[in-house]
Amino acid sequence: MKPNVLNLTDFCKGLAIALVVLVHYRGGWFGWQGVHVFIVLSGFGLAYSCAKQGQKISWVDWFTRRMKRVLPVYWVAVLFSFPLLAYLTNLKFAVIRTILDCFLLTNVFEDFRGRATGAFWYVPFIVGAYLLFPILYNRFQKYSTWRGYLIILSITLGIEFIYRGIAIYYLDGLPIAHSDKFLGIFHGTVHALHRYPDWFFGFFQERSPFGFILARIGEFTLGMVAGLVLAKNSNRFNQIIINSYMGWLGFLIWMGGQFLLYIGLWGWIFTDFVIALGIILWIVNLADFTQKKIPMLFKTVSIIGVWSYYIYLTHQPFTRLFPQIKNYILPHTPNLLADLLTESLFLGTTLITIYLASDLLKRFDESKVPSKIMLQFTPILNYFLIPFKNL
Repeated sequence: MKPNVLNLTDFCKGLAIALVVLVHYRGGWFGWQGVHVFIVLSGFGLAYSCAKQGQKISWVDWFTRRMKRVLPVYWVAVLFSFPLLAYLTNLKFAVIRTILDCFLLTNVFEDFRGRATGAFWYVPFIVGAYLLFPILYNRFQKYSTWRGYLIILSITLGIEFIYRGIAIYYLDGLPIAHSDKFLGIFHGTVHALHRYPDWFFGFFQERSPFGFILARIGEFTLGMVAGLVLAKNSNRFNQIIINSYMGWLGFLIWMGGQFLLYIGLWGWIFTDFVIALGIILWIVNLADFTQKKIPMLFKTVSIIGVWSYYIYLTHQPFTRLFPQIKNYILPHTPNLLADLLTESLFLGTTLITIYLASDLLKRFDESKVPSKIMLQFTPILNYFLIPFKNL
C-alpha cells in the first residue's frame, strides 16, 4: 500500500492528545507541543476538504457547520467542569471563569487563564482560525501556484513574527507553555519581561496575546498549504513528505525549536512555528513507520485520535484533581516501589475517568441536541457572518 498522509492523521492526533494529557498530569516537559500538531492538521484538513469540493463554497453555511461541531460539546464540557473547577480553585474564580469560557473571552484576561480548565483556551483560538480561513482560502484560490502559496505563507509568517515580537517585548508576553521548556532537567534563564504592572485582570498581558490566531497563523497556514498541495497532486506530495529523510529532517528542525526556547527572548518569536514544522514532519513519518511495523499500536493510537477533541475538553480537571488527592492522602515517602505503584494507580484512575467523561461527551455530540442548540443561535450567527456572504 502506497503511503498516504490522509491515513496517518488520526494517529498524529492520538499521539498529540496523549502528550497534552500527560503534560497536564505532570508538567515540566515538551508534551505541550502536541497542540502544534492540532493547529497544523486543522488548517490541513479544512483546506483539503474545501479544495476537493470543486464548487463555490457558502462560507456562512460552512462556518455554521464548524460551530456545530465545536461549540455545543464545548459548552457542555465547560458547564460540567464547573464543580471541579470550584473545588480546585474557589467559587468566585469558577463562576467568572465559566462565564468567560461560555462567551469565548477567557483568553483576553491573563488572571483567568490556566488552572483546572486551562486547556479551554484552544477553542476560542481555533474559532479565530475559522474566521480567517475563508479569507486565506480565497487568496490561495486566486494565486494557486507554488509561487503564490509561498508568498501567502511568507506574509502570514511575517504577521505572526511581528505580532509575537510586539507581544513579547511590549506586552510582557509569555508564549503559551514556554515556561515548561523542553525537559525539566534543562533549566532555562529566559523569562518574560514583567516590566509593566498588571492591570484589569491582566488584560492582554503575559500569555493572553498568544491565545489568538495571529500568534500562530503561520502554523495554521502551513497546514493549509499542505492540504492544498495534497489535493492537487497527492502522489507527489506523499512521496516528498513520507520518507525517512524527511522524518529525520523534521526531528532536527524540532530540536532546533527546542534550542530557540533557551536562546533568548528573540528566540520566542520563532519557536512555535519552528517546533510546529519539525514535529509535524517527524510525527507523520513516525505514524507511517508504526503503521507498517506495529499495526496494532497504530490502530490503537488512531482510535484515540478520533476521540481527541472529546479528550481535550474533558481531561484537564481530572489531571489536576487526582494528583491532588494522591498528595493529600498519601504523603510522599522515599520508596521507589511504593511511588511507582501509587503513580500507576492514580494515573490509571485518571485515564479511566477521562475515558468515561469523553464517552459521555461523544454520546451527547452524536445526539440531536447539538443541532437544536445551534438552531437557536443561527439568527445571531447569520447577523455576525454578513461579511462572509460577499467572500
